[in-house]
Amino acid sequence: MAVRKTSGTGATGGVVYDLARGRTAVTAAEPQVRTDSAGITPEARELSSALHAVETSDEVRAEKVRALREQIANGTYAPDPREIAKKLVERGF
Repeated sequence: MAVRKTSGTGATGGVVYDLARGRTAVTAAEPQVRTDSAGITPEARELSSALHAVETSDEVRAEKVRALREQIANGTYAPDPREIAKKLVERGF
């Protein structure tokens, strides 16, 4: 059986079997082309969207946070445990 290389030095080709002598298959590896790629993950897109929402939100929310911080600092903040539990169940925590 005669065997010969299909390509020169350094190539990724395979070996071709001599079909003239009744051998069955030709096997030649296709060269693999690799390309670099870059992208943004769905998680990064979601984080970017959330950051944008926070940056463009109304000042009403900031005022509410300021008032809550003040209540905590004064010791007058008294959250309703039932309301907290209700919200946790609603949100699936």
